[in-house]
Amino acid sequence: MRQKAGTYGKVHMLRVAVALLVFVSCCACGVYEGTRQPQENLETAWEGEITVMHEDAGDSKFEEFMEQVQDELHMKIHVLPYPKNAESRHAKVSSLLAAGDDSVDVFTVNDEMINAFKHEGYLEPLGKDVMAPATAAVFPQEYLHESLMADGQIYSAPYMLDVLVLWVNEEWLKEAGIADLGSKENLYRFLSYDWGDGRYAYGGAWEKTYVFNEIGEFINLFGGDYYDWENEKTRQAVQFLKECVDMGYTSKEQVIDQYEQMNQKFIDGKYGMVFMYSGSMEIYSDAQVYGEDKIHMAPLTGLGESVTYVGTWQYALNKASGNKEAAKKFMSYVTGRDGSRLYAECMNRMPARSDLLEEEDLDITGYKQFQDYLSTVTLQARPIPANSVEYLEKVGGLFQQYIFGEISLDNYCEQMQKLVG
Repeated sequence: MRQKAGTYGKVHMLRVAVALLVFVSCCACGVYEGTRQPQENLETAWEGEITVMHEDAGDSKFEEFMEQVQDELHMKIHVLPYPKNAESRHAKVSSLLAAGDDSVDVFTVNDEMINAFKHEGYLEPLGKDVMAPATAAVFPQEYLHESLMADGQIYSAPYMLDVLVLWVNEEWLKEAGIADLGSKENLYRFLSYDWGDGRYAYGGAWEKTYVFNEIGEFINLFGGDYYDWENEKTRQAVQFLKECVDMGYTSKEQVIDQYEQMNQKFIDGKYGMVFMYSGSMEIYSDAQVYGEDKIHMAPLTGLGESVTYVGTWQYALNKASGNKEAAKKFMSYVTGRDGSRLYAECMNRMPARSDLLEEEDLDITGYKQFQDYLSTVTLQARPIPANSVEYLEKVGGLFQQYIFGEISLDNYCEQMQKLVG
């Protein structure tokens, strides 16, 4: 049956109106199929593309930071994670570099890693486009020369400062009736107080590859010399650590603990004081145990000297990278003044640049307290040789033999002297 003309006209006009409405709507939204650009064309605006293997990968705050860096540099940045274990992390990077693998352009490295990699020929030296003299001058100079340089070249650019800090639980001080640990008398009162089962005045990370930090730190505090094991103050420092075990001031069980385990025990109220790097501020804050009435930084104990270790996390450039110019542009920004500030405030961590540390308005937890802490100590680079992993294991192994009474103090010191050369 043939449709009436009037009805057909109305239907036709309705179809035209709907089509026009769809067309206008698509144009207004910019998604009209006839003119939409393929997704791959939208990325042609990137002014470079790199891959970074980063210690912070997976952290939501870091992802926000990287998004801002991408926007600032107009650069596509792929981020790969590290293994969580320190030895596995070192081995992963070492194997990639040794193989000439170009899948990663930039690595984040710590002092143990850079002290090994800078001698192996796998990293690209950072010239004036990343570490110009004016830029290099804002980092601790002794540390820069001893840790980041080899043969007059700088091989990494720091972005985060880590200082070995004495952390004390204020609740424990109050329980022991002690105001602070600023004298030997107060320290020993704190150590010898009866804390009960499962609680120790002092906790440490004494796993073989970690205890090196505390051995060196106590040698610093006693005024000894890490390279001279006939020095009486050096011997006194390690005697003190063995005394802490023998007297029950600290636990033998910590010989298998790295920083992750030590920090958890500290947070859980099993330790009253620990030596831990300043980067742990974020950990304590997130666990809601940071504060003047809880866990906080404290002046170094009155054992003699106020000398402590300084370290950083840094960016290093893979020599095999095919994207060196983009990688240098990235490194220059994230270790520059603006990029360093952005990272510090996004991640709630201390910047490595001294010109930022001297400012008053960084939005970082504990920033003022950290500034005050730095004013009371002398910073010293850790004495880490090129064969860092093997060396640290030997240092830790000898120490564990000593504190368990398997070798004498004289034997321990003789073997350490051979080890340090």
